[in-house]
Amino acid sequence: MKLFGRKKGRKLSSRKQSLLNILLPNISLENEALFQKIFNSDVQKFLEIGFGHGENLIRLSKERPEWIFLGVEPFINGVASLLERIDTEKISNIFVLNGDGRDFLTKLSKDTISEACVLFPDPWQKSRHVSRRIIQPEFLNNMSKILKRNATLHLSSDHPKAQEWILKSIINNKNYDWDIENIHDCYQKPKIFEETKYMKKSIREIRKAMWFKFRNIKEC
Repeated sequence: MKLFGRKKGRKLSSRKQSLLNILLPNISLENEALFQKIFNSDVQKFLEIGFGHGENLIRLSKERPEWIFLGVEPFINGVASLLERIDTEKISNIFVLNGDGRDFLTKLSKDTISEACVLFPDPWQKSRHVSRRIIQPEFLNNMSKILKRNATLHLSSDHPKAQEWILKSIINNKNYDWDIENIHDCYQKPKIFEETKYMKKSIREIRKAMWFKFRNIKEC
């Protein structure tokens, strides 16, 4: 699969570069021995694809210390920011992959993830870029396979076209049930998530975010 978008931004500080060289190999999901240890464990696992700077993973890892948290992010600067907080705050239940979440899903066994989220993915709003959007039938089917039955998948966007795309994609997928009581619920950030740097910018720019919660009914 081809990965679109930036993979690296501004030059990293010496501390962050050091963490990439020293800490990342110890918690990287590319480490086969570590990968097997994690997925041979019965501990509940939360997966975030496209974690940005990792604010949600940090918060959740503290609120659910008995869980394992898995984060996948292609942007190396975001990975470095998360590593800095993991190191500073001595967090031991977050594991990271610097790469493509679509590829990662294909490496997981069925029924291994208890909860997952993809928050504010790039909307790729131009019609010619529709194929670049991460929310696609294949992605949703692969996600359903690795999620446990009745597990929750959280999706969100602050872009109207992406919001419409997400809803259409899910409604046309028999593996998910939209967990909603009132349409107004979609405009309320779930309490489990942090108000990230990106979200604050979105609020300042008066972009109306929508939050979707889907239950994996697993008919695939």
